[in-house]
Amino acid sequence: MNISKRNIKIISAVVLLTTFLTWFFYAHETLPKPIRAATAIVETPVAIASGLSYYLKLGISVYESPTAIIISNFITSVFLVIIVRKFLKWRRREK
Repeated sequence: MNISKRNIKIISAVVLLTTFLTWFFYAHETLPKPIRAATAIVETPVAIASGLSYYLKLGISVYESPTAIIISNFITSVFLVIIVRKFLKWRRREK
């Protein structure tokens, strides 16, 4: 299996971002209220997953499931990495 440096960077970015989002989800509750209010947007992926589970009647309690939290953060990380890569590629073409 031949994995290029670019693929390793992409995989590393997704793993690191997923790890950060998951860690921040659990660390967020220990922060003072003003900081929690300012950083609540970082928790959006889990809130969206919880809302989808509720409205689609999947019966998954996302906030109580570490697996669901990790999966929602992983999906968000993949999308963010793809968007950033496309933006950087577009920006290089513009120069």
